[in-house]
Amino acid sequence: MPKRIRVKYCGGCNPRYDRTAVTTKLRAAFPEAVVAETSGDAPDHFVVVVCGCSVACAVHGELNGRAGKAIMTSEKEYELIAAAVRASLERGRER
Repeated sequence: MPKRIRVKYCGGCNPRYDRTAVTTKLRAAFPEAVVAETSGDAPDHFVVVVCGCSVACAVHGELNGRAGKAIMTSEKEYELIAAAVRASLERGRER
């Protein structure tokens, strides 16, 4: 069963970049995973909280991936987020 990468968006009141483009990039970068904005029956492997600005006001306390969670506030952080997702998937393969 593929690992689920859960994406949670902020409310979008002050976005400084195209937040949905992050999801598109994650899907392209990790075709072996399910990148989804909604929960499924299986637990989330990793959670990416995509905030449109540095306030990072998205409510995400209830969301926890088994391999972690990352909060993104700028498109400049995409490579760091992708590296965290990649590392979590690689650790999952080693088990």
